Amino acid sequence: MPLRTYIIKAKLKLVEIRLLNSDYTLTEIANELNFTDVSHLSKTFKKYTGMSIRDFKKRGEYQLLKRGRC
Repeated sequence: MPLRTYIIKAKLKLVEIRLLNSDYTLTEIANELNFTDVSHLSKTFKKYTGMSIRDFKKRGEYQLLKRGRC
């Protein structure tokens, strides 16, 4: 796996944790993890998890963290 992909997946795992276990806004999460903006975060999240952030929050369970590898 390329280093860039590994880093993105690691960041998205942090996004999952913050979405389910904190009151951070999407803007705060995007800024903290160095995404360009919320739109960039949302598109990247959907690309790697296969679902939107809204659907993820509705489901309320980890996607990337459940997978065995980064």
